[in-house]
Amino acid sequence: MSDPVAVTAKGIPGPVPGLFSNAVVCDGIVYVSGQHAGGPEGVVGETMYDQAQEALRRVVALVEAAGGTKERITKISVFVTDMARKDEVGRARRETFQGVLPAATMMEVSAFVDPALLVEIEAVAHL
Repeated sequence: MSDPVAVTAKGIPGPVPGLFSNAVVCDGIVYVSGQHAGGPEGVVGETMYDQAQEALRRVVALVEAAGGTKERITKISVFVTDMARKDEVGRARRETFQGVLPAATMMEVSAFVDPALLVEIEAVAHL
């Protein structure tokens, strides 16, 4: 077994120091922590669609920084604050993924740390 290696990517806000890594690679698998549209400058986008696009952009950037491609993303977990708006997330997912689609789970949560956040997406990819 290889040692876990933390992954960061340019343009992605860093994680809270001492709590978690944005992504970790171990044994050829990339584990991406939940990504959302928040950051030091505030939240990118006001709609669930815009925020899902940004979260997916960050997921893909971290997978690419680890040496993978979006085609190698095998699983995503999507957390939303309003399941009635799931079609907005679906639109962003269809724009991001083609071909063999990642396995996926979507669940509704009551809130995120910042009340302006509407969606968070985590992923697993194979190198």
